[in-house]
This record gives sequence, structure tokens and C-alpha cells, in this order.
Amino acid sequence: MKILYYLSAVLLIVYVLFLFFQVPFIDFFELKIMDLFYRIRGSVNITPDVVIVGIDEYSLTSLEAEKDVWPWSRHHYGKVVKNLFNAGAKVVVFDVSFTEEDETNPMYDNYFASIISKYKNVILGTYLINEKDTYQKYNEKIKEKLENNITYLNYTYKMKNFKSLDFIQPIEIYKVRPPILKFSSLVPSATYEIGEIDVDGVVRSLPLFFKELWANEMGISSGFLPHMDVLAVAMFKNADLTNLIVDFDKRIVEIKDLKIPFDLNGLFKIFYYGNNIFKEISFYDIETGNFNKDIFKNKIVIIGYTATAKGLYDLRITPFSNNTPGVYIHATAIQNMLSGDTLIRASTWLRLLFTTLAIIYVLLFSRSKNIKVNILALLSVPLIFLVSYMLFLNQVYLDSFFPVVSCIILSTTNISKNLIQENKEKKKIKEYLYRYVPDNVADYLIKSGKLTLGGETRNIVVLFSDIKGFTSLSEKLDAKELVELLNSYLTRMSDIIKNKYNGTIDKFVGDAIMAVFGAPISFEDDIERALKCALEMRQELRKFNSENNMNLDSGIGIHFGPAIVGNIGAPFRMDYTSIGDTVNTCSRIEHLTRELPANVIVSESVYKLAKEKFEFIFLGEYRVKGKSMPLKLYELKGEKNV
Repeated sequence: MKILYYLSAVLLIVYVLFLFFQVPFIDFFELKIMDLFYRIRGSVNITPDVVIVGIDEYSLTSLEAEKDVWPWSRHHYGKVVKNLFNAGAKVVVFDVSFTEEDETNPMYDNYFASIISKYKNVILGTYLINEKDTYQKYNEKIKEKLENNITYLNYTYKMKNFKSLDFIQPIEIYKVRPPILKFSSLVPSATYEIGEIDVDGVVRSLPLFFKELWANEMGISSGFLPHMDVLAVAMFKNADLTNLIVDFDKRIVEIKDLKIPFDLNGLFKIFYYGNNIFKEISFYDIETGNFNKDIFKNKIVIIGYTATAKGLYDLRITPFSNNTPGVYIHATAIQNMLSGDTLIRASTWLRLLFTTLAIIYVLLFSRSKNIKVNILALLSVPLIFLVSYMLFLNQVYLDSFFPVVSCIILSTTNISKNLIQENKEKKKIKEYLYRYVPDNVADYLIKSGKLTLGGETRNIVVLFSDIKGFTSLSEKLDAKELVELLNSYLTRMSDIIKNKYNGTIDKFVGDAIMAVFGAPISFEDDIERALKCALEMRQELRKFNSENNMNLDSGIGIHFGPAIVGNIGAPFRMDYTSIGDTVNTCSRIEHLTRELPANVIVSESVYKLAKEKFEFIFLGEYRVKGKSMPLKLYELKGEKNV
């Protein structure tokens, strides 16, 4: 387990470093999992407050047929605004810029200005000049015109808890390029820029404010300007657009009862609703009056380019599509703000805690050496995704990529380590297991994975068998004959012990055999099998004598009691054996077969447990070495006829 603990510590340290340094590689995969959750969830059912008027291919070709090609004359926009408000629209937002005068006829600008002046609830979008060097290269007349057109600064945020601004890193731009003064002096204007996209090129957030450096340099204002979508929400809520508040401590923009959150970069996290959420009506149909007026009643209407508007590219990548028009992103952001929806990214501490708990889960299931239990650790992967997905459905994204990777690394490392160790143990035990225990017992041990045979105390039946007068026999035979005779005898006795009665051959000591019943696997009939084995060994000895014209005799001692069983020896050489008082006592009992008129002698513990099925003769009480009290011993005569 030490290697897993060390590996877990390394993984957590690496994760802390990733979080601290905001490694893009990790964030890339987290964001892709987030997108996957969006697709799994699919679209949600809402009643949107936003409707889209699309500048689409149909509108472009229809006006082209009327001899007006892009960019359109401003009177078209005036007609559309008039028709929308007459249909009950509450706010009209332009995701289109009006930074130059009408190229066809300046009078069309006057018409459009008169319309927006009449209906008021119009917000004009515009773009940004990001770099100071770029602005410095502008024509002086253009710069003078822009610097006299600063009505957009009327909507600069009022700041609360300004000291906390030190912890905020807002997106800084040099200058807003507002709509022409003829329009910007009449209605609010603000940037429609999406801002910085995520590392994988997907739009998942939108800035609630930008810091304009030019206004700050000139000492005109703080330069913290709201986004177009914020102004749209404020206008819809009938708020004072000149008194919008940004709280840098709570990280919220306050619009009446709405609290719109932002992160350290001033970004609002968009919560996407899915496809086909917002109704889209063609610009040309609005201008010609070919639409259902009920659609726009008390709605925010955004006018902007759609995916079919050839040549007017304003497409972005979102979790649902690689070609999402910017106007749909604005619609989603506005609806999010109105509904209080946003996708909150779990805090760093919560992410670290979640990863730690996932690792602890794996470690708990890795404590076992059972591969099947170890595999349960891999359940951490679907569990992590499930927890993260359930939180996602509640608009909280809890990072899951690194926890999953960590759990897979730990689980596979542990399973691989245990498989290697198990294979080593199997190989090692196979070297002697099949030689000493019955085949079915050996197969069971290996298949069940119960190969850790060391260090336990259990009740076993010990059987000692020895040839009487073997020393004198060995003097009569040469070495080759003696070895052949002994091997033949031990093979026949071992076959009975091992294969007929499922006993474990503990060891051979010269002509002596030590066998154990009840280890490594214990059965309910260990004593019965040991006694039957002893009787058959005596029968087999008579056959052996007859076949080899010999007159060998053997003594057998049987005892039952607790013993320590396990792998005993040195790391380079060990045997599975049994030690303890029960083994020593059994050896002493077997030696008494040379002194008493009995060939199979059992202890009182065996007699008490087997007297119902076997016949015994009481031999008396005898003292043996190592025992302070005499032992009651019995001769085994045979099985009872039941």
C-alpha cells in the first residue's frame, strides 16, 4: 500500500500545482467534459424573455432585389424599430454597429434618429479599439470626432467596495468606438464584444464590464463600462442605467433585485439552454409587417446576424454548435441574467476536496489483495461523473477530469501490482503445492486466490507414520535398493493420504511421513478422514509386503489440536508446515507404537470426537516428553458397523 500512498500524495501535489498555475492542458479536458454534460442534458424548456430578429440571407436577398445591398440604408432599421415597439416590444437591442454615417443618404440617419428618439428603449451595440497603438494611428479628424463623442461614459458603473478591485483583473481595452453622435446622444450604447474565449475556442462566458484605459487616462471616469447585455437587462427592469452598481467585494452587478455574479476577470459564466430556445423572425418580415405581433409583447428584441447571413460572419463555437451566431449568445446571456441562471465553477478548495475524497475511496478498496475488490475502486470513475453531472444540472460544475485520471492511475497501479504479486505467489506455491496437497485442494486454493498461507493458528489433525526397524533394514540393503524400496513405499502411502483422503503431506523425514488434515483447507470430517487414511495405510502396507516379499511394519500416531500453520523458513527457502505442541505430541504418540502392542495410536481428543463411528481400545495413561500430565491413549481398531 505504501506505493499507493506515495502516488496519491504526488497526484494531489500535482493537482495543487495545476490549480495554482491554471494549466491550460487540464482546463481543456475539464471544459470538454462540461460540453459533454450539456449534450447529455440536451435542451431545457423555458419561456424566454428574448426574441431574435435575424439579419439573414432571406433579408439580404430581399432588400437586394429592392436595390439596397449591404450595408443597408438606415431607414430600414427605423421601420423595424417602429414596427417592433408597435407590436409591444419593451427593449430593442442592436448587435450591429452604427459607427459611420449612412453611405446612401444622410437623411436616413435623421429618420432612424427620430425613431429611436421617440421610442427611447433602444440600446446600440458597438465595438472596441483594444490597443493604444492602433488608436494612435487613427486619422486626427476621426480621433477628434471620437473624443467628442463620449455619451457612452454616462453609463459608467458606480463602484462599491473599491478596495477589493485589487483582486479583480478586468479585461482592459483602450477605447470604445461608439455609434455616431447623432445616435449615441439619444439612446444608450455599449460594446457587444464577447470578450476572451476559453482555451479550446468555445464561448462559455461574457464580460459584465470592460475597463476603458482612455477614459481613465483622461481623468474623465473610472472607465468601468457595462456590456450591452447588462444595459439591456437594466432597461428591461426599468432601472436607472446611469446608476448601475458593481460590487467588487461580493463580485456582483446590482440591477434592482437582480444580483449578477462575475469571476476575478469580470466574466459572467453562461448557462446554455440548448438549441431552438429563442424564436427568430426575419428582419425583412418585421419591416414588411409580415409577422405575429404577439411574439414581441413585453420582450427584449435583439437584432443581429444569423448563420445564413453570407458574408456577415458572426459565428462562434458553443457547447451545442460550432456555428452559433453571436446574437444567440447575447440572447442566452440576457436570459441568464433575468432568470438568475449561471454556471458556477466550483471553488478551488471544493475541487481539491472532491479529488481527495475520490482518492480515499480508491485507497479503501485497494487495501484488499482480492482483485475483484480492487476492481470496485474503478467504480469511482462513474461515481465522479455522476456527482459532477448532478451538480451540473443544478448549475454548478465540479471538475472531474483530474479526479477521474487520478483514480484510474491509482486503481490500475494497484490492480497491476496485485496481479503481479498474485502471479508470483501462484508460481511459487505451484512449485510445491501440487506435490503435498490433493489436486482438488491445490486447484481450489489457486483459483480462489487464497494463496497467503502463512501465520495462522487453527485446529488440525496430525498424522505421523514411521517404519519400525528401518535402521536395521537399511543395513541389509545397498543404497540403490534402499532408495528404490523407500520411494516405492512413500509413493503408495502418499497417494492414499493426498489423493484418497485429501490430506496435506507436511514433510518426509527419512522413512517417516507427517501429514495434516484441516490445513490449508479445513473440512467437517478431518478426523474421520485421518482415521480412515490410517486404516487404509495399514492395508496398503500388507499389500506392499506381499508384493515385495517383505515383512515391514509401521507405527501411526494421530492427534487433534491447535497448531501454527503457514510458510516457515527463510525468504529464499520456506515450506508450508505445521508447528507447535500438537505436532510434537503426535510425534511422541507415534513413537509409543514401538513400546505398546498397537500399530495405530490416537490421543484422547481424537477418541472423544470419533468414538461414535470408530472402534477403539483404551491403552492406558502414558507420559510423553514435553507433557507434565500423562496422556490417555487409544488403539484404533477399525470402523464401526452402522
